[in-house]
Amino acid sequence: MEIERLSFLVTPADRVDDFIDADRKVWEPWLQQQRGYIRKSVQVYPNGRVDLRIFWDSKKNLEQASKDPQIPALDVKLRAEFLGAYNRLP
Repeated sequence: MEIERLSFLVTPADRVDDFIDADRKVWEPWLQQQRGYIRKSVQVYPNGRVDLRIFWDSKKNLEQASKDPQIPALDVKLRAEFLGAYNRLP
């Protein structure tokens, strides 16, 4: 099993729930179509940090999904759906 961790800083911090809802709306349908996708979990911190953990059955399937040409368009769609600001953390 592989776990992909994505961390974001959402501003204002009181918009975290809106960010999570937008992320689910945009990314869940795509993830559910990917080979090897198992589930996604969300952890929220008080300062507006959101960690997403995406569980895959193998590193091969994670790497294959990460090369999908639809990803940039989904990123744009998330930015349009969520009206706050967010930055991906390293």
